[in-house]
Amino acid sequence: MIASEILPEPDPSSGVVGHVTLQPNNSMSWRALKWFLLFMMTVSFSIAITLTVLGYWVVLIFTTLEMAVLSYCLWLCVRRSSIQEVISFGPETVTLEVGIDSPQERHIWQRFFTTIEIEAAPHPWYRKSVALVHRGERREVGKFLPQKEQEQLIKSLRELVRKADEALPFRG
Repeated sequence: MIASEILPEPDPSSGVVGHVTLQPNNSMSWRALKWFLLFMMTVSFSIAITLTVLGYWVVLIFTTLEMAVLSYCLWLCVRRSSIQEVISFGPETVTLEVGIDSPQERHIWQRFFTTIEIEAAPHPWYRKSVALVHRGERREVGKFLPQKEQEQLIKSLRELVRKADEALPFRG
């Protein structure tokens, strides 16, 4: 998912002219994960406990291991799909914030030295690579986006650059 917001006037406190918010397509929420795991554990452990009463106690051990692995794998998938990237443009700076609940990484770069690098796909089946490059430091953005949304990201970034250029103070 991509959400672009271009402000009519630069924000007086931060000077930001707009944001682009990027999130992967999230097929399962945290709440849905909890309900799914509760259902799976209820069914699995009721079968395992029944078999344990009948004397097949080894089933309980393997059911516990299976549910632990399933829980961890699903938690990892939902966590990865909860990441968010926010790119903010100002007349003087570009800010990239990456995190799950709050920004865990924050990069603030001078806009003059920051470029948007679009690398063509090596094969039609693959997607492009969009990155912010600041003095040799390259950060790929939106690597989880499908190709259609990546085109929208490139368009939004171009609009934000144009708006940030308009907001630059005249120094003449």
